[in-house]
Amino acid sequence: MNEKIPNILRPMLYEYEANLKKYFGSNIFGVYLYNSVALGGFDKDKSDIDFITILNKDFEDKDISIVALIHNELNSKFKYAKRMEGMYLTKDKVGKPNSKIEPYLYFCDEKLNSYGYYDINYVTWWTLKYNGISINSPDVSSLNINVQWSNIVETMNYNLNSYWKKKLCEKNTFLSDEWIEFAVLTLCRILYTLDNKSIATKIESAKYTIMSIPDEYKLIIEEAIRIRKNSCDRSLYETEFKRENELKFFANYLIDYCNKKYSLVVTNLI
Repeated sequence: MNEKIPNILRPMLYEYEANLKKYFGSNIFGVYLYNSVALGGFDKDKSDIDFITILNKDFEDKDISIVALIHNELNSKFKYAKRMEGMYLTKDKVGKPNSKIEPYLYFCDEKLNSYGYYDINYVTWWTLKYNGISINSPDVSSLNINVQWSNIVETMNYNLNSYWKKKLCEKNTFLSDEWIEFAVLTLCRILYTLDNKSIATKIESAKYTIMSIPDEYKLIIEEAIRIRKNSCDRSLYETEFKRENELKFFANYLIDYCNKKYSLVVTNLI
């Protein structure tokens, strides 16, 4: 198994892959990891274990209960199994975003969900293509993932100018630690991605952004890092409302900066 996979995850992932092939044989094309584990940034206290299992053909109805059983057994046996999050996709869906494929089976929040949409977008495919890890499976290159940098810019444009602009209009959403961490680190990741044409971990992206932006926006990033790392119980801000306001200042600055630097405009939503 790839050395990038932490030792604490290896028995679980080996068993997951082996059980899938035990029950479904050649219908399992391969099991792949992306995001934090593949990027070398797995945090044992917070990170999910993101996977994509590629099928040669869709599961039949009778198969779904077996897949659920596999996950339930992992949940009862391994500490980190409950943090697995992933999708079951046929090979013809590889490289396509949610808007261009039919609903699929996916696992999150400790349960199997059938059928719907989850974390499938161009960034998912880019990360898998350039950083993905195979688990006793054909190399990632065999998936022939067709994703272009223009697809990533399109996705970043949507994230900034649709999702985040709308989210920033909500009242009191950003009063919690969870939302401060998620919003700030996600925005830092967008900047890192656009500037470097690659995907990095949340902490790596945050450190890069601190070095790249004006001083007045640095404290909110340090606050997000504090929350992520659980490095200090006390907030760097006197009140949650002041912290929320500074998040919004930072977010609006970063959106405007990226729009100007990369000539982003709102186009068709993904």
